[in-house]
Amino acid sequence: MATFVLVHGGFTGGWVWKPVRAYLESKKHRVYTPTLTGLGERCHLISPILDLDTHIQDIANVIQYEDLNDVILVGNSYSGMVITGVADKMPSRIAQVIYVDAFLPEHGESVFDLVTPSLRSQFVAQANTQGDGWRVYPLSDGDPRRLAMPIKTLQQPINLSGADQSGIARTFIRCTDPRSPSLDSTDSRVRNNSDWTYLELETSGRAPSQAPKRLSDLLIQTVQPGA
Repeated sequence: MATFVLVHGGFTGGWVWKPVRAYLESKKHRVYTPTLTGLGERCHLISPILDLDTHIQDIANVIQYEDLNDVILVGNSYSGMVITGVADKMPSRIAQVIYVDAFLPEHGESVFDLVTPSLRSQFVAQANTQGDGWRVYPLSDGDPRRLAMPIKTLQQPINLSGADQSGIARTFIRCTDPRSPSLDSTDSRVRNNSDWTYLELETSGRAPSQAPKRLSDLLIQTVQPGA
């Protein structure tokens, strides 16, 4: 039995992992799907002061207070930023990190450093014209559960301590649908890197909701012996 902590992407909530969680639990794995502060069922806590550090602490607290060890930490899209920070913060509790079409920042990088200039400008303009200077909104897809995020979560650079993470296995799952955002720079860092397992999944970046069974099978495939 493995212990998964699945962290959702931007604008969503733990609810997005519901079908993946059900499948993994049917295979006798233990699964946690926390929601980041200000999103999903925690939307009543949204505030302009929330930032990336808040979201990193959200997940670190789940691991600490649930007393989890040998965690398989999975992040999708925005939450690649979050799981990178969590692995740096508590490497002794993490067995694996799995990035599902997710940002893979280096020290000092923010989401705004990793997206295209046009998308960054779009978010800033949106916040200034529609979001009281601090809210950014998802592209409309008809799902009312997709909510605004504080712009600071996208602006704040990640602060990494450089803690030893040599015991953490690393996997990158690239979603190959052309509608997925460009992650060419990340691909070049991980595709031929012996420290990484690189896998592909033919779906969009919203794999947790659009391809839950196939994604779940890939997650199980990456589980290291003894996890």
